Amino acid sequence: MPYRMARLGDAGRLWLRDTPSMRRPLVTALALAAAIALPGGGAVQAAGHAKSQARPTSRTTTVEGIDISHWQGTIDWSRVGSKGVRFAIAKATEGQGYSDPTYGTNRSGAKANGIAWSAYHYAHPDSSTNDAVLEADHYAETAALATGDLLPALDLEDAGGLSTADLTTWVRTWVERVRDRVGAKPMIYVTAGFWRTHLGDTTWFADNGYSLWVANWGVSKPGVPASNWGGRGWTFWQYSSTGSVPGISGNVDLDHFNGRDLTAVTL
Repeated sequence: MPYRMARLGDAGRLWLRDTPSMRRPLVTALALAAAIALPGGGAVQAAGHAKSQARPTSRTTTVEGIDISHWQGTIDWSRVGSKGVRFAIAKATEGQGYSDPTYGTNRSGAKANGIAWSAYHYAHPDSSTNDAVLEADHYAETAALATGDLLPALDLEDAGGLSTADLTTWVRTWVERVRDRVGAKPMIYVTAGFWRTHLGDTTWFADNGYSLWVANWGVSKPGVPASNWGGRGWTFWQYSSTGSVPGISGNVDLDHFNGRDLTAVTL
């Protein structure tokens, strides 16, 4: 999901994200591009370059999961859990009006097969009036998270040209609006480099109970911003963009939950 090579976003704009399956035409042209390191462990990785699926040295304290969108196509959820996948976080919305067309089908399939469920919103921050509130409302209504689901999630990869102060205010407005609508504090998906560059490495969100879903591929442990997220560390970690899971054609993002029991992050 994070920082893949440039693509036209689902809302018709140019972004640097989403799943590898849609960027096949770019691989040949970009195969020779070097990986560009971001400060603090974030990375912009060249297409075809980041193939590692590094995992922690001990897997006894983590729970396995995936994150998905319509780019995974039709998923056979009866097979997904056979590799030990216990949770899925799906794209629900983007910006003020885009909804992922596979969200409802994937939600039904995952839940029918005992896989814990959550949803993320891909943020398009801008300075228009009430943008954060409108995006939050669109997400809350579309995701329709309920008791038994996992924490809501904000996918933060685009600063929208906002200053550090304005982007911080935008993110705070979004998470607080979703908290009020859903009844739980959202987690924030981000790379360490993006957080340090565009949000000034603020610890406000960590200190106020918002969990971190960090993206860092091909490493044995992730880089964590905001002073190790206020000393609390990461809650979810997207550790690979090139995973292989039964029931899903092509690559899929792989994630860890930092613990043995998902109850702590369940609505």
